[in-house]
Amino acid sequence: MALDSLLLRSPPNLTSLPEQVAKAIAEAIMKNEIAPGASLREIPLANYFGVSRSSVREALRILERDGVVSIQPRHGAKVTALSHDEMVEIYQIRAALLGVACDLFARLRTDAQLRRLNDTLTRMSALEGADEQARALEHAELSAGMARLICEHCGNKKLANMLNQMSLQIARYTTLGLSAASRRQQSLGNWRKLLDALEAQDHESANRCGQKLVHDNLAYALGLLED
Repeated sequence: MALDSLLLRSPPNLTSLPEQVAKAIAEAIMKNEIAPGASLREIPLANYFGVSRSSVREALRILERDGVVSIQPRHGAKVTALSHDEMVEIYQIRAALLGVACDLFARLRTDAQLRRLNDTLTRMSALEGADEQARALEHAELSAGMARLICEHCGNKKLANMLNQMSLQIARYTTLGLSAASRRQQSLGNWRKLLDALEAQDHESANRCGQKLVHDNLAYALGLLED
């Protein structure tokens, strides 16, 4: 899709201009406004965002680090497209890591953190509108925010960083895996069970629930891609 379809939102609280550009590009990829395999050229991107080529180059390096784009000498950057096997492997790793994060968080969680998670789940449950894609995207964003809160407060910074880097790589597949109303209902049920386990500080159940969130999303996304 043409670059002018990108939506550059208000600058987030990031530490550098390249990070802001990287986030805007990643969001467009997640929404499929930039398709897998598409080329990302420095000059058009620099002109669009009104930044230097060096800022764009650094933004693309950030996205390459997170597995969102690949950069090849003399060929520039392209949006990555995960193969079936790569997708399965990444989701398997993410499921295991998120399970551990939920396990750790269950032991450390505060009442205030639980309230934030429950408030977000309530918002997710109330999503309305005729646009299925918009609801899937908003559900995915709220779900990602809940997972991010758990990871950030699980007491293991290295684990949180690993999960954060993987989240961008699989974001477009996560949204795909939530594209049907029935899947979003399943996701809500999974989150409800996880929050119940966290409330009870049942760390073993929290681990299983965290893994199920990821495995169910993978199963549905793979089914759509294979049709």
